[in-house]
Amino acid sequence: MKHKQRVDQLQNGVRSLLAKSGYAFSEEDKALLEAILVELEEISNNEKDNSPDQILKVLSLLLRFLKFFGIDDISGLF
Repeated sequence: MKHKQRVDQLQNGVRSLLAKSGYAFSEEDKALLEAILVELEEISNNEKDNSPDQILKVLSLLLRFLKFFGIDDISGLF
């Protein structure tokens, strides 16, 4: 249940970013946020799926978030 709440919070945050009229995102950033939202919805709908495929979806989502924030090289993060 806690996992689902966190995923739902992320979904709400991304929806909020997309809905805010004060932010002017490039088309690429907007498309990236929309793709992140789709992945979050898939993860939320398959909450009980603990398959290796689910782990890859979460890693893909993390990489999309990093790309959105302009982090292309993660070697310096760790």
